[in-house]
Amino acid sequence: MYISNSDNNNGGIKYYVYFLGLLSIGWISFFILKLRDSFVAGGGKFDNLAINYVSNIRNASLNKLVVIISRSGDTITAMIFTILVFFFFYIKKRKRDGYFYAITVLIIALISQGIKFIVKRPRPTGNWLVHIGGYSFPSGHSILSMTAALLIIYFILSTVKNKALAIIISVLVYIYGSLVGLSRVYVGVHYISDVVGGWTVSTVLVFISLLIYTNMNKNNSTKYIV
Repeated sequence: MYISNSDNNNGGIKYYVYFLGLLSIGWISFFILKLRDSFVAGGGKFDNLAINYVSNIRNASLNKLVVIISRSGDTITAMIFTILVFFFFYIKKRKRDGYFYAITVLIIALISQGIKFIVKRPRPTGNWLVHIGGYSFPSGHSILSMTAALLIIYFILSTVKNKALAIIISVLVYIYGSLVGLSRVYVGVHYISDVVGGWTVSTVLVFISLLIYTNMNKNNSTKYIV
């Protein structure tokens, strides 16, 4: 298995892709070991713990903030962001990266919908802060936000010269991607296992995508953007 490692800017990419591989194994293991009872009626142990915790911390001010975070991960927002990323790379004469980002997000979004229709898990009942239809598992918001975050981190690590800055920005991006998923539990439309399942699907598929993409580009050096 070859992972591109061309001079300075791509040096960290090899480790990032390996990290995603380990993270994929971690999420899969956690889901199997801790969340395997989640698909019983009414959710499993961790699902109910999360629901009870949310019910205890809800308040008017926090509700408004979390709803904003949740809606920032809506499909329309994801589509607009994807288009902006594509045109950013297009302007920077890195169309290959733009196509990779857009196609990867689209494929993972379609896989997410496919899993939903296969599993057909009902959404949790209770006091929803937002209204939405469809099935519960996996959380589409979790998948889309985490997919975007992991891909953006890849581009940040490969194109930002200042590695300390790149790491700081990457951590913030990952936190945001995680918060969108967690917000779906807070607003009442998903179980925590839906969110973890979404993160797992996203991480595994982004890992596979980056393995393929870095091998396809092993002879191409990446130019700094910042």
